[in-house]
Amino acid sequence: MVVLILSLICSLLIAVFAVQNATLVTIQLLWITKEVPLVLVILGSAFAGALIMLLLAIWRELRLKLRSKQHPKDEPLTKDLTAQSNVSASNQSDD
Repeated sequence: MVVLILSLICSLLIAVFAVQNATLVTIQLLWITKEVPLVLVILGSAFAGALIMLLLAIWRELRLKLRSKQHPKDEPLTKDLTAQSNVSASNQSDD
């Protein structure tokens, strides 16, 4: 809930900042030169940043799911080894 509120506050601040800066600016990309309102540049940059973060989060989640699907076979071995080491440790402490 806190993340949602913070996201809304940041979005509102970006929108207010963008609307207050509505003058025309010259954008140059390689050989293309274009006059666009600064509000579009600000909102476009914020949208592009949010989209990149969303794609990175999705990629991370997919990677974690794939990793967890690959390792269930190893979990019983790990549990058995942990149980054996606990038993041997308790046997040594009893002696």
